[in-house]
Amino acid sequence: MTTFREPFPIIYVDDVPQAIEFYETALGFETTYRWPADGDATFAFLRLEPLGIAVSARATATDPARDFELCIYTDDADAAAEQIRSSGADELQPPQLEPWGERRGYFRAPDGTLLHIAQPA
Repeated sequence: MTTFREPFPIIYVDDVPQAIEFYETALGFETTYRWPADGDATFAFLRLEPLGIAVSARATATDPARDFELCIYTDDADAAAEQIRSSGADELQPPQLEPWGERRGYFRAPDGTLLHIAQPA
């Protein structure tokens, strides 16, 4: 059985820099990762120990109307994809290599939640 770890919500927003500023200032989150590293971020991971959230530009989302998805890391994206498919989820995008080095795939859980798995580089 595939091991999963570090689940976190990804919140889709219209203005990532503004969202980063809000979560840092109002709630004390710390930005620990941003993409791209230079210029205006389209994605950021914000940590508030012991957990975190991500904010991502709505325009880059597979479904532009969505507001949320669940990300979960795995050591083997292909094995994880097979396990998730065999558990009844619909595969929306098979695992593929992304420009930032992760291998990522998308699924729709039977309850309708958008799920994305990521294998770190």
